[in-house]
Amino acid sequence: MSTQTEQNKAIVRRNYETADKNDLSTFSEQLAPDLVLHYPGMPGPLNREALLQMMNLMFSGLTQRQHVFEEQIAEGDKVVTRVTLHAVHTGEFQGMPGTGKQIVVPQIAIHRIQNGKIADVWVSSDDVSMMQQLGLMPSQANQ
Repeated sequence: MSTQTEQNKAIVRRNYETADKNDLSTFSEQLAPDLVLHYPGMPGPLNREALLQMMNLMFSGLTQRQHVFEEQIAEGDKVVTRVTLHAVHTGEFQGMPGTGKQIVVPQIAIHRIQNGKIADVWVSSDDVSMMQQLGLMPSQANQ
């Protein structure tokens, strides 16, 4: 595997680790100025500023975050990462006050790296499961 591919994987890992530390400043520095985020359920792609606003809301609502790396594959300028997000719902999130509930959310993301920065992100997250764990949606067991 090429050195550049390994560097790209490290860039993505650092980005997750920075987010887990609530370090919005360093998180922001890791993003390309014209970053585009593709996230299911959004009306369209989000720009860098919208991502930073979304992260700020997550930082205050979901604490004790830890992304556990399950698998990471890279080729060329793209890195695919499968992680499991562990967090505690301690503050307002999705309009719901903190519940103290722990959540476990599987996620897969594809990051495109350009000039050492994250330029594009495509995310697939089990948000239905997260909403069920928070009590915002009924689970299959409750139906």
